[in-house]
Amino acid sequence: ACPVWLSSTNIVKAILSKKEEVSLPKSAAKDPLETTHLKILKWILGVHKKANNNFCYGDTGRTPWTVTVIPQCLAYFHRASLAVEGNVNTLLHHTFQEQKLLNLTWYDAWSTIAKMSTVSKPQLSPTLDACEYIHETFVDHWKRDLLNQPKMSFYTAVKFEFGEEPYLQLPCRLKRVNIAKLRSSSHDLRIEKGRYTKDQLNTALKTCRFCCSSETDVIHFLEELPFFETPILETEDHVLTECPYYHQLRSNLSDNLKSLLMLKEYGAIMNSPHIKEFGKYLTDSSNLRNPPKTSLNPRKQM
Repeated sequence: ACPVWLSSTNIVKAILSKKEEVSLPKSAAKDPLETTHLKILKWILGVHKKANNNFCYGDTGRTPWTVTVIPQCLAYFHRASLAVEGNVNTLLHHTFQEQKLLNLTWYDAWSTIAKMSTVSKPQLSPTLDACEYIHETFVDHWKRDLLNQPKMSFYTAVKFEFGEEPYLQLPCRLKRVNIAKLRSSSHDLRIEKGRYTKDQLNTALKTCRFCCSSETDVIHFLEELPFFETPILETEDHVLTECPYYHQLRSNLSDNLKSLLMLKEYGAIMNSPHIKEFGKYLTDSSNLRNPPKTSLNPRKQM
């Protein structure tokens, strides 16, 4: 129980301080148990281990485990505080009284958070309002973190509220995974891979593999010439709506989905009945971009 109290106290202290520089999602992810929690979420979503943590929290609607256990910790703190007013001969009374007199850091943090309950609602649990406040504060920090991460610009354009997304209910795991990779920008498009190269400012490494020359040195040289137009980058927008390499796949889509794509209403697609068809479109696009390797073993082909 000690690690639970210590980790939860760190979160509570961050919440109470209300400092702008405090980043709840990042501070929570440093906890060893939360690291395991995030690994499980990323496995469920089908994204790699470097996928953005805020995406994992936002799309699953899950909060760090320390935020989840706070209600239990508050309930126990409330019971322990009542023991002080009751039977003075209990061991719990003497232990709690000692901690109170010493005014330890954990006691000060939990006593402050326990006082957040609204007096005007005595019929509710004394910890209910405080727990709602903690959850809302985490979501506020989550939103601020996303706005400060340029890589998540596509995600912020399609994610409107904190909570589990409808695509996670799709029965086909492959479709769920491809949608998750697109939303989190953990896909194989060059706009993403170019961020992890030594020369991150070299746009030649982010050009569309089908619309531009594969000679990056030539493109890099042409960029230095006057009046040279910016090469076509392999971005989410380009692949979904513009690249001629995927034209046949787009032409096979339903009219409604095709219209939403051309209008770049990705957020509407994610919350529409077309999400299943969109997942298939992403899966087919990925297979077209990276053809599955055929096995040389004749037995496996049977």
